[in-house]
Amino acid sequence: MNLIMRRQYLYIFIVMLAGMYSCVEEDYTAPSEFSDLGWYTSFLREPSYVTSVGEFESFSDLSQGAVEHSWTIQSGNYFLKGPISKSDTILTEFIINEGDTLSGDKTIHVLFQEPGIQYVRLVNKFRDSVAFRGLDTVSAKWDGEYWVMDTSFMVDVYDKIKALGIMKYNSEVIDRGPDTLYVEAGTQVEFVDMSEQGRPNTRNWQIRNLSTKLYVANSPDSVAMIPFNKLGVYQAFLTSSRTGETIPPGSDRDTIPNPIKVIPSSQPFELTGDIVELEDQTIRMSFNGEFEPFSGGTELFTVMVNGQAFDVASVVPAASNPTKLDLKLTQEIYRPDVITVSFAGGELLSLDERSPGAFMDIPVKMHTANILNSVTYGFEDGGDGWEAMWDNGATVEFSTEQAATGNFSLKVSKTADQAAGKIHSINAPFSLEDGKTYLFKYKVYVVEGTTTPSVSLWLLPNWTQFWESIDNKTRGEWVEVTTEYEANADDLNRRFMLQLPQNGTIYFDDFWVMEKEVRP
Repeated sequence: MNLIMRRQYLYIFIVMLAGMYSCVEEDYTAPSEFSDLGWYTSFLREPSYVTSVGEFESFSDLSQGAVEHSWTIQSGNYFLKGPISKSDTILTEFIINEGDTLSGDKTIHVLFQEPGIQYVRLVNKFRDSVAFRGLDTVSAKWDGEYWVMDTSFMVDVYDKIKALGIMKYNSEVIDRGPDTLYVEAGTQVEFVDMSEQGRPNTRNWQIRNLSTKLYVANSPDSVAMIPFNKLGVYQAFLTSSRTGETIPPGSDRDTIPNPIKVIPSSQPFELTGDIVELEDQTIRMSFNGEFEPFSGGTELFTVMVNGQAFDVASVVPAASNPTKLDLKLTQEIYRPDVITVSFAGGELLSLDERSPGAFMDIPVKMHTANILNSVTYGFEDGGDGWEAMWDNGATVEFSTEQAATGNFSLKVSKTADQAAGKIHSINAPFSLEDGKTYLFKYKVYVVEGTTTPSVSLWLLPNWTQFWESIDNKTRGEWVEVTTEYEANADDLNRRFMLQLPQNGTIYFDDFWVMEKEVRP
């Protein structure tokens, strides 16, 4: 049961208790001859008692036949006088006997104002031995005169949340205050959540343009790197929150007082990284700033495909990230094509009013669609998809000693007294389409001293072998191996097997299967 629902039940619980004790006089009633022990709390059956500062909880002693009875709370918390309705929000108005920490009432309502672990203590004394039978049986102890049940209820009280954030620019902490932080367009400001009070567990950073009043960026990260690309004045806000089924909800908002003013960048506006082809044949270019929206611009770009100029159909800033330009051609392009892009420069503008620099004959990195799971076939899951075969004789392990990419690779080592190494991707099947030609690629790292003349890649269970010479592979560096295969109608739920027939140590990584494209 979450704490919001429990709070609703609390008010029902109070009403029930009021009915149970409506006929009980305020003064202590003489005990009967019968002795019994019991209690009830507003926490119901919760395994741990959790609340928050400013909330109240109820505790009721259901014992009978007690000679003496008392409740004790810790200083800083208060007894409340019931009944308390659901509509009551100013609980301090119900405080009774302010400063008292001892009560003889059968039922108490405690307003918790101190954070941290707080204790509510119940002491009952009986003439006869009694025991409380819950998850564990707790028996009263004899003090020489009475049987004493001394019970403490531990309550974890969450403090009110106090959100606190700081800004860093160029790795320097910015002093909080009215002074404006000037940042160059295209740079990032680091926002750090320093909130501790109230034990928050989530947060949200928001950036608002002070002119338009619109929120232009947000981040849930405790350390958020937020780029500022457009000229203007902004302000940052941090909402620090506490959520969960078994903890009380809460939140607080911190406004970073420093305005953030974005000024034009002193850096040239230029191409960054590779020009790449996307899956839908879009050619994407990345820049170190965000573009202003524009129309046209196709005449500024020259695209050469296999030495011939292709017409540019459109060029626009990417909708999801305007630091990128997406270019489309009027003709189809294919994976084997050699494509370059040139840009005349000028005319287009960044949000901070810079013009991008010209560039010539930059190659396009063509899209490659791997039908294999790159984690499993790159061994980044520690080899979960692979197992040594029943007749494997070599030492097989998933190693971090060498990796073409990521952290892991497959290491196979065979000595003279061992049988051949055999390992297959039994837990990572894949299927191929009938009639299509596929490229199989993988990388090998041959350790110096390896004498096996070859390795074999097998397609199972139809036992198609792809033999590969090792003699011509450079030792001590990663080398890519490529082979082709034309699929047939039976190529469903296939797997790979690697075979190391003779002595040596070889690492394998980055298996890749993709459909081969051929320009018509």
